[in-house]
Amino acid sequence: MQQYRLVLAVIAILMVICSDLSAQMLSAGRLGLGFNAGVQKIFCEDPSGFGLGAEGYARYKISPRIFTNIAFGYGELRQKTFIIWNDSKYATDLITLDVKGAVNLITEGNFIPYAYLGLGVFHFSYHGVNENLLPGHYLGGYFDASFILGGGIETRINPNVSLDMYVDYRFTTGDQLNNIIIGAKDGYLNIRAGVTYYLAGAAFGRKSSDVKLTDGSPIQEISGEGSSDSPDEDLNSLLEGMDSYNETADANLNMEEYIKLKSRVDQLNDAIRQKEYEIEDLKNQLAIRKEKITELENNLRTRSGALASSLDVDLSDFSTSYEKALQHYYSREYDAAIYLFSMLLETSPTHRLASNCQYWLGECYFGQGDYSMALEAFQKVLAYEESFKKDDALLMMGRCYIFLGDKPTALSMFDRLMSEFPDS
Repeated sequence: MQQYRLVLAVIAILMVICSDLSAQMLSAGRLGLGFNAGVQKIFCEDPSGFGLGAEGYARYKISPRIFTNIAFGYGELRQKTFIIWNDSKYATDLITLDVKGAVNLITEGNFIPYAYLGLGVFHFSYHGVNENLLPGHYLGGYFDASFILGGGIETRINPNVSLDMYVDYRFTTGDQLNNIIIGAKDGYLNIRAGVTYYLAGAAFGRKSSDVKLTDGSPIQEISGEGSSDSPDEDLNSLLEGMDSYNETADANLNMEEYIKLKSRVDQLNDAIRQKEYEIEDLKNQLAIRKEKITELENNLRTRSGALASSLDVDLSDFSTSYEKALQHYYSREYDAAIYLFSMLLETSPTHRLASNCQYWLGECYFGQGDYSMALEAFQKVLAYEESFKKDDALLMMGRCYIFLGDKPTALSMFDRLMSEFPDS
């Protein structure tokens, strides 16, 4: 039972150490590749020492709290630590293949403790032993299975790299690891440390928003239609010229010239009447569009109310709501994510992750293709005195300006990112 207590004690210590640490949220949907090395110790009938071991593994984050691990490794079990003495009874080579399911005990922090269960298969054989001291015949190699119980701690260095340390105990189904068969099942303890590199997150497709309201778009269609050469100004100028002409006319006035001037006045009057018709038509279109905008806003408010009822979240629990909002974002459920991040900002504007909520709002709008709203959200991130997301916000602002067709401003954002955050 000593080995079981050791595993449980390590898990408990990790939980205490990491319970009050804070940092970025663990992201989901990421694949990590890693390598670790360490020691392992067999628990059997005879006293034993430590042997060396190493393994490579692949890790996949199913959610911020759950991940799976597949590992392939090599290790040794020895009666004497690291060295085979002349009186050594056994030195066993192991080739292992393990599958584990793990749960993060917390989801925030630079130090993330976790616990896991797993199953493994392994091949073992003996080498460099004194056969005269072994009971029975020499064993060349066997296969066996194991049940794995353990825990560890993941130390976040940056979003892509983390250090990993774990300890677990392997319950085997046989009693031949030390080539001594008495009756009790053998088992062994693993202690490993290594590094994990996470590949980029899955790329999600972008989709356009079904409802897109722009401020005053109907007004912009009407504004600026007038010019300095409007028919009214032309008519006034022409009438003034005719009055002056009448006052200075003499007996040699040519009737043909007067008819031409009168014809020009009639043309201008017709143009004025046509413009009046067009203005009236634009006013009618403006009224129709205002009605449509009002209808869309009402539908949006109704939709938001229905969305709030369907989500049924307790905003007083900031961490849980924040995690749900991120899950909606990664699932491309942008409306739900926008609602939750907005409510978190409204209810907890001074929370240490408030700027993160503001940033993810911008990502949601960017995902919907609403680059103007996304740009506005990212600009608000820069207004926070302290924020983990200022460099990310500058990068996304540059991307927004590219989609909006303003490449010079996009370049200025990227220059600012490189000058203010050279190590980002």
